[in-house]
Amino acid sequence: MTMNYSIKDNLFTIITVLLLPLTLSACGKQSTSSQSKAKIQTTAKLSANYPITTLDISTARGFDQASNLNDSLLYLNSKKEPVPALAEKVTVANSGKTYTFRIRRGAQFSNGDPITAQSFVYSWRRTLNPQTKSLHTYLFEGITNAQAVSSGKMDPSALGVKALDDHTLQVRLDYPIAYFKKLLTYSVFAPQDRKIVEKYGKSYGQSKQTTVFSGPYVIEKWSPEAHNWIFKKNPRYWDRQVVRTKRIEMYLASDPQTSLMMYQSKKLDFTIIKGDQVTQYAQSKELYRGPYSYMNYLEYNQKVADPQLRRVFQNRNLRRAISLTINRRQIAQKILDGSALVPSGLVTRYLANNPRTQKDFADDQAGSQSVAHDITLARKLWRRGLQEVGTQKVAFTLTLSDDSNNKKVAEYLKYVTEKNLSGLKITLQPVPSNLAYQRSVTHNYEAELAGRGADIADPIAFLQPLMTNNPLNRNQWSNRKYDQLVREASYTNNQDQNIRWQKMLAAEKILLDQQIVTPLYQNYNSYLKRPYVHGITHNTTGPQWNYKYLYLKK
Repeated sequence: MTMNYSIKDNLFTIITVLLLPLTLSACGKQSTSSQSKAKIQTTAKLSANYPITTLDISTARGFDQASNLNDSLLYLNSKKEPVPALAEKVTVANSGKTYTFRIRRGAQFSNGDPITAQSFVYSWRRTLNPQTKSLHTYLFEGITNAQAVSSGKMDPSALGVKALDDHTLQVRLDYPIAYFKKLLTYSVFAPQDRKIVEKYGKSYGQSKQTTVFSGPYVIEKWSPEAHNWIFKKNPRYWDRQVVRTKRIEMYLASDPQTSLMMYQSKKLDFTIIKGDQVTQYAQSKELYRGPYSYMNYLEYNQKVADPQLRRVFQNRNLRRAISLTINRRQIAQKILDGSALVPSGLVTRYLANNPRTQKDFADDQAGSQSVAHDITLARKLWRRGLQEVGTQKVAFTLTLSDDSNNKKVAEYLKYVTEKNLSGLKITLQPVPSNLAYQRSVTHNYEAELAGRGADIADPIAFLQPLMTNNPLNRNQWSNRKYDQLVREASYTNNQDQNIRWQKMLAAEKILLDQQIVTPLYQNYNSYLKRPYVHGITHNTTGPQWNYKYLYLKK
């Protein structure tokens, strides 16, 4: 995503909103005749990045579209600032360890049930209950007793969240969390309707009939892993007066060419494009581009069943050698036709800035040698590593989802590594994305092409998942010093932002020096949008696309 990369220094602040939503109150007294002249379309047809696997926020594996269906306490505005959503007021006390939220009166779920402080208490407890098997329990760490609850050591009722009354929610923290307000913009912290969840049990979140919503839209048509679904305006949404699009038809095409052809034949108003499609439309006024905080990387199962392969994957020199054969600029500019950014480490560019110098974390992190391209050094480390392991040949299977970009990158990795590292044989195993995901979370793979998107605009979003026992630590790596640094950056002394920043840099350096994950490229989204499409919000973190302010006006 960095190839012909000429982005202004302040890009990280402008991508969030494509076009600011029309402010109805500001427009004020527009005449009926002038309104009738502007043809307003009420159905939008858009392409999607990923399928929606479940409507249950407690068990979802990702939240790409979740903010369209679920509001949380706060949401991020175009300046990446947390502002009121279902919480109309926030009070912070006890040196940053107690938060009190005033829940909006009159807020309702899509079935008419009231959204109360208890709706949040129930939702958070349910997500942290070990029986739910949520992948996002780590995001709650720092809330009093959250870790003990998620590990089954304490009852969910012990969680440090309490409904003081129907409209007052209190949250207690063990330590001040520097990014806590940003965290509460994420969909996993949205409320849930206890009556509906308990009524449908295991069927909850598996169909539109068994789910209710708190966001600007509801699901009209959908099934798990479907390639087509429909959003419909939520008539009970608290901020419904600003939602101007009544219906959104979503299309997920596994082949980018199919999606582009639909756009060309005017069956789509908006489509995501990839690879040489971007080059094809480079001069088009309908082309929009911007980074997304998603890092793609290569990782190895540190506890793979085969003992010989386990020794290989646990050898630092062999991991470093493979990394040094990779020319990331070639991946971004040639393999992916400029639709990617070259990484400087694990943490993505345009995510967060040094509080003292305002330098991007991506420029501060200890990338250099860890993402360098050096064939001579690679061969030297490879020979040394083979000697240490006591073998002359290494063979493993690389699992990847059958996405077109993944296939291109995997073929490139196989070619350059086998060409330059004697005795190496890689077997590529492309599988459907849901199967690749299942193998990853159950550690049923040898090596894999994987990736990580930032939940919040903070480097901790990439560092926390690799801590010991984190449910997203899929390569089963463990390092005590790393855990300590990340924990302290999250919860201890983090009101001193400079100390916190340095601890995150130190943690990231351990990862890169060890090549625990080998960064390959950062996503850079490119999409075509009709001139009459306005107000789509493209977030650089968390849920990518928000349609609350979307409208179509020709």
